[in-house]
Amino acid sequence: MTDKIGKQLLEAAANFERFEPGEVKALLRRAAIRISNARSPRNKATLLPEVAEVISDYAEHQGLTIDEAVNAALLDWASGHGMIEIQDLGDEEE
Repeated sequence: MTDKIGKQLLEAAANFERFEPGEVKALLRRAAIRISNARSPRNKATLLPEVAEVISDYAEHQGLTIDEAVNAALLDWASGHGMIEIQDLGDEEE
């Protein structure tokens, strides 16, 4: 870790006796959360092989990227279930 919490952890390890137990506990908790979050990639989904093949074929047929094809399929599904209205999407871009 080269960020602030990494430097603080190294400082606490080097000068442990100068830190209060509560400070060390807070640093360790923050580090654990950071490590836990680092293991969970954001904005990524792992598709089942069969689903990946269907999306890949759809993307190729429609001239889309994989991301665009996944978004199109999810938008179609969500709008079909009343979870989102396509007209709502334009409001965010303005």
